[in-house]
Amino acid sequence: MSKDALLIELCQHMLREFELIPNWRKLIAVDKVGACHAGLSGYSFDTTGQWEAGSPDGFESLRALKKLCQSMAAESPTGRPWVSCLLRIGSNGEVGADFEYDDADRWAINPRNLEQRIAEFAAMPV
Repeated sequence: MSKDALLIELCQHMLREFELIPNWRKLIAVDKVGACHAGLSGYSFDTTGQWEAGSPDGFESLRALKKLCQSMAAESPTGRPWVSCLLRIGSNGEVGADFEYDDADRWAINPRNLEQRIAEFAAMPV
């Protein structure tokens, strides 16, 4: 399966497994993949900028996430997998993705940066 097809599959699973805010406009998800783990958390935003944090209520998103990471590493000239990605899914069907190969915490959210990250995510285009 191609990277694009795997990315679409991942997004479809995420939309089924995340509980989205009513009248959602976009879902921003921060994904981490390591040798023995995978993590996925997200934030849905509505048209007014309100947001809710969430995570998938199933395992298909995590399986698809690992499959995408493995496939991209296999296609890479270095064979090096990414360690984190930022996915953006719009209610209009648009999708965006950024991949990080060095800093697994590039898009991490913690109590010190929560407000800053939410503002960044809210301002991001899909």
